Amino acid sequence: MTLTQHARLKKILRIAVPAALQSMLDLVSMFVSFIFIGSLGGAAISALGASVTYFMYIYAITTIFNVGTNACVSRKIGMKDYQSASEITSSMLFCSLIVSIFVFLLAFFTYSPFFLLLRDISNEAKELGREYLSFVIYIIPFFIAKIVIVAAMSASGDTQTPFRVKILATLLSILLNYLLIQGNFGFPALGLKGAGIANLIVNIAETLVLVAILFSARYPLSWLYFFSKEQIWAALKIGFPSGLERLFTITSMAILTLIVAGYGEEAFAGYMIGSRVESFVFMPCFGLMIAAMSLMGQNLGAKREAEAKRCIKMILWLGMSFMGTLGIVLIVAPIFVSRPFNDDIRILEYSALYLFYIGFSQIPLAMIFILDGALRGAGATKVTLIVNSCSIWGIRILSASVIGYFGVSIEMIYLVMSLETFLRAGVYWFLFQKGIWRDSLKQPLKA
Repeated sequence: MTLTQHARLKKILRIAVPAALQSMLDLVSMFVSFIFIGSLGGAAISALGASVTYFMYIYAITTIFNVGTNACVSRKIGMKDYQSASEITSSMLFCSLIVSIFVFLLAFFTYSPFFLLLRDISNEAKELGREYLSFVIYIIPFFIAKIVIVAAMSASGDTQTPFRVKILATLLSILLNYLLIQGNFGFPALGLKGAGIANLIVNIAETLVLVAILFSARYPLSWLYFFSKEQIWAALKIGFPSGLERLFTITSMAILTLIVAGYGEEAFAGYMIGSRVESFVFMPCFGLMIAAMSLMGQNLGAKREAEAKRCIKMILWLGMSFMGTLGIVLIVAPIFVSRPFNDDIRILEYSALYLFYIGFSQIPLAMIFILDGALRGAGATKVTLIVNSCSIWGIRILSASVIGYFGVSIEMIYLVMSLETFLRAGVYWFLFQKGIWRDSLKQPLKA
C-alpha cells in the first residue's frame, strides 16, 4: 500500500511532534531546576553540573535499551504481530531490571569517589554533589524501565501517550522543586538534596504510570510474564553499538569542553550558553529522528521498502527546512537568542561567535539526526557507530586538540565543528542512497 503525500506527512507528524515536545519538556524541567538551584549559590550550581556530568554516562546504558527495543518492536508492529511486539517489550523490561541492579551497584560504589577526580570545584560543592547523587542513583531501575516502555510505545507509532505522561511529570517536577529546594508552604528548605528527592519521586511516579498503561487491556502492547533470551539478545545486539557510540560521544563532548575552557572563563561561559541555545534549536530533530527510526522499522517489517525510503525523504525535507530556518536565526541574531541566559556583553560575544558558525551547519545536522535514526531503525547500528566515531574523533576532536594546543583562535574550533558536520552528513547521505539499510531485509530480526 502506497500512502498519499498528505497521509504520509500526517503519520510522520503524529510521531514526531509529541516526541519533540516530550524532549522539550525534559529541557524545561532541567532548566527550571537550574533556576531554583541557582539561588543557592555557586557551590550548588557546580555540584549539580558535576552530578549531571556523572549521570550522563548512564545514558550509554539506556541508549542500548532504547535503540534495541525500538528497532525490534517497530519491525513486529510493521508485520502486525502485536503478540511478538509485546513479548519483546516484556522481555526487555525484565532484562532492564536485571541490568539496572548491576548499574545501580556500580553507581553506588563510584559516585562518591567520582568527586575526588574533580580538582576545580570546592569541597563544599563536592559534598553537595555527593548528597544529591545519593538520592538520584536510586532512580536507575525506574529510569531504564521507563526508557524501554517509551521506546516500545514510540516504535508502535504512539508518542502521544509518553508525551501526556511527561506533561504531568514536568508539572510535578516544578512543584516539588518549588516546595523542597527553597522550602515553600511549610516544607523544609532542603536545597540541592531537595532537588535530588524531587527527581527521584518524579521518575518513580512517571515509570509507574507508564507501567499501569501497559497493564491496561485497551493498549495495543501489553505486559506479559514472558522472558526470551533470543529476543533480548537480538535487541541488545542492535542496541549495543548505539550505546558504545553514545559513550564515545559523551566523552568527546567532555574533551571538547576542556579544550574550550583553556581559552578562558569568558570564552567557556559563551560556549556553554551557545550550546544551551543550540540544545533548544535542534530539539525538533529528536522528534524527527524518532519518527525516522520507528517508520523505517515498521515499513521494513511490512516489507514496504519503497515506502520506507519515501518516509525518510519526507522527514529529511521537513527537518532540513525547519533547521535551515532556525540556522538563519542563529547566524543573523546570535546575541539576541543568547541574551536570556546572560547579560555580560563579552560572554554574549563569545556565544554569538559559536552560534554564528554552528548556524551554517544546522541543515546537515538535521540530515545526521534523521539518517542516523533511519539506519538505527533498520538495525544498522554498527554503521552509525563507525561513521560517528570516526568523524567526531578523527576530525572534530583531533583538530580541536591541535588548535587548542597551539593556541589558535577559538573561531577555528567552531569552524572545524561546522565543517565536520557537513562531511558527516555527506557520508550519511551516500550510505542512505547506496541502500545500506536494505541489508536488514536479508537478515530479518528473530522473534
